[in-house]
Amino acid sequence: MINIRGCNLENYITVIGGANIDIIGSPFTGLNFKDSNPGNIILALGGVARNIAENLSRLGIELELITVLGQDSHAHEIQNSCEKLNISLNHTLIVPNESSSSYICINNQAGEMQLAISDMNIYKYISPDYLNEKLAIINGGQACVLDTNIPLNSLEFIMDNVEVPIFLDTVSVEKARKIKNSIHNIHTLKPNILEAETLSNMKIRDRKDLERASEVIIKKGVKNVFVSLGSEGVYYTNGSEKGEIPILESKAINTTGAGDSFLAALVWAYLQGFGIGRSAIAGIAAASITVRSKSTVSEEMSVLNIENILNNMEVKNE
Repeated sequence: MINIRGCNLENYITVIGGANIDIIGSPFTGLNFKDSNPGNIILALGGVARNIAENLSRLGIELELITVLGQDSHAHEIQNSCEKLNISLNHTLIVPNESSSSYICINNQAGEMQLAISDMNIYKYISPDYLNEKLAIINGGQACVLDTNIPLNSLEFIMDNVEVPIFLDTVSVEKARKIKNSIHNIHTLKPNILEAETLSNMKIRDRKDLERASEVIIKKGVKNVFVSLGSEGVYYTNGSEKGEIPILESKAINTTGAGDSFLAALVWAYLQGFGIGRSAIAGIAAASITVRSKSTVSEEMSVLNIENILNNMEVKNE
């Protein structure tokens, strides 16, 4: 058993990837391109890995976040928040004279992302050599959660050397493209339709295409695939079981972060011993909590709230 916080922990997971500041703009009415749009601008903590880590912490899971920060005000905000949320940064890299990662997102009036720009050059410092130093920490946990913000050779190092189940968030089409041939040791993968097309190298036009594309991904070495269908819910398969879960009817305030909470719920469900279908429902429950919040991670995220939604959905489906 590995000591990662000055005390003995029997159960923890490692989260590796991005932690940054999100700047999110949402217009009051329809979005007009090439023009100034009256609306709201929110400054929030973000980064796929950090968002997943916060969701997991709110679900009562001990974790170690491995990321890289500069020495600036943004880094201090991330560090202070992680301390309050009981997210350990003991193995995070601090790089002097570098700016911490940042992300700018423009939503439409429904809270759906229309355009985003990310400045994530700092993640080049999460190298295979650095990860090799942390390999005992990673393999000492119950699972490893990973986003694709780190370099390809670092992702490949993890695929080749991590022995615990790996949960991967593809993040974007471009970042999915760089790993399409390096997903041979994945327990759970969560792409959207466009990312699934990239990973499978085929166009998805209907349900049959979706099933075939997911089969291609599984044959590459992925055990469980959860394809986000946006407003239509999620498709899931492990090669033998498959199904579709619709989203819950709710007024979306901000969809940014919904996918992060979905993956966090899949990790939580895995730790509970859930099957793939019930895990998908847990993911939908977590996402429904997130989209009702202005923040990327909802303060309402909790085991109790997920279980209440989970139980209600299962009763309706009986």
